[in-house]
Amino acid sequence: MAQESGQNLFEIAYPLFQRINDNDFEYVYRGYFDHSITKKILYLADTSIAKVTHQAQATLQKRIYYIMVEGLQNITHHQEEIANDKEFEEYPGIFAIQKNGDKYFISTGNIVANDKIDSLKSKLDVINSLSPEELKKFHREILSNGNISDKGGAGLGLIEMSRKSGNKLLYSFEHLNDQYTYFYLQTLIPTDSTYGDVNCNGKHSSLESVKELHQQMNTENILLYFNGFFNQENLLSLLAIIKSRMNMPLTTIKISNVMVEMLQNIIKHGIRTADSAGTSGVFFLGQKDNETILTSGNIIPNEAKQVITDRLEFVNGMSKDELSDYYDDILLDFDTADAKKTGLGFSDLRIKSDRPLKYEFQPINDKEQFYLLQTTVKNKKK
Repeated sequence: MAQESGQNLFEIAYPLFQRINDNDFEYVYRGYFDHSITKKILYLADTSIAKVTHQAQATLQKRIYYIMVEGLQNITHHQEEIANDKEFEEYPGIFAIQKNGDKYFISTGNIVANDKIDSLKSKLDVINSLSPEELKKFHREILSNGNISDKGGAGLGLIEMSRKSGNKLLYSFEHLNDQYTYFYLQTLIPTDSTYGDVNCNGKHSSLESVKELHQQMNTENILLYFNGFFNQENLLSLLAIIKSRMNMPLTTIKISNVMVEMLQNIIKHGIRTADSAGTSGVFFLGQKDNETILTSGNIIPNEAKQVITDRLEFVNGMSKDELSDYYDDILLDFDTADAKKTGLGFSDLRIKSDRPLKYEFQPINDKEQFYLLQTTVKNKKK
C-alpha cells in the first residue's frame, strides 16, 4: 500500500532502494511522451546500460536500445490516438528499464481503446506461439504481403521486439472503464541466448513488480524514479528530462537547482558501486497539492550521521531572514571550522524550499546507514 507523501518517508523510499542489488538499476518515467522526452530517456537508459555492459557485449547493448525505441514508439502511437481525451491525463504512459542480474527488462504501459484489445492480444499470441525460425519466416511474410489475415496479423515492431530479445513478449491488460484498458508490455533480454523460457500470461514476477510500482507512482503522483548508480552523466540526463517535462518556467529553474544539490549529495557522499559505475542511491520526483516533492536516498557510513544531523538541524532552526544572512556570510567565509557551518548545499535547499528539510536515517548494519532527504518546492506558473 502506497504511503501518503511526506508522512513516512522511509516507508516509501527504503523499500524502493532495496528493489535492486549491487550493479543493477531501475529507471521509470511516468507521464507525457514526446520526441524530446523520449530522446532524453533513451540517452539516460543507454548511458546506464553502457556503464554495466562490457565492451564485448556491444551487440547486447544495441539489442536493448532497439527494443527501447520500439517500446517508446508504441507508447507515443497509442498516446496520439487518445491525445484529446481526458482519460489520457488520468492514465499517463509509463516506461521502465531494469537490470536484474544477468537480465534486462523493458516495460511499457499505456491505455488502449477496449475495441482494440482483441486484435492486439491476437497479434501478441501469434508472435508468442512461434519459434525463432517461424518468427523469422513470419517477419518476411509481413514485409512481402503486409497483414497476414489467417494468422491474425502482427505489427512489425512487436515482431522485432520478440526477435531482438530472443524471448516471448509478456503482457497484461487491466480494465479501466467502458472505453479503455491499460496495456502493459514487457520484454526480457537475457545476456545469453536463452529463448522461450518466459511465461507470457502476464503473471511474470517482474511484470507484476512493475505494475505494483506503477500503482504506487500513480498514488504518489511520482513522475520520475531512478534507482541505481548515480554519476555526472545521468545527473545531466535526469535534469534534461525534468526540464522537458515541466511547463512552469520559474518552478523548473528552482527544481533543477534543487535536483543538482540532491543528486550531487548522492554522488559525493554515497557508497560507490563495486565497479565504480557511480554512487548507489535512489531518487524520485513527484507532484502533489501544487507542490513538487523531491526525495533522495543513499548509504552513508555511520560516523557521518551525526555530522549530517547537526548541519540539517542548524539550517532548519533558522528563520527565513536568518538563513538568508547566514547564506550570504558563509559564501565569503571559506575558513570556518564549525562543522555545523559548512556546506552551502543544505542552506541552498532550505532557501529554495522555504521550509524545513525532511530527513531520516535507517541503520543497515554496524557500519552503514540509509540516509533519506526530502525537499518540497511550490509550483509557480508565472
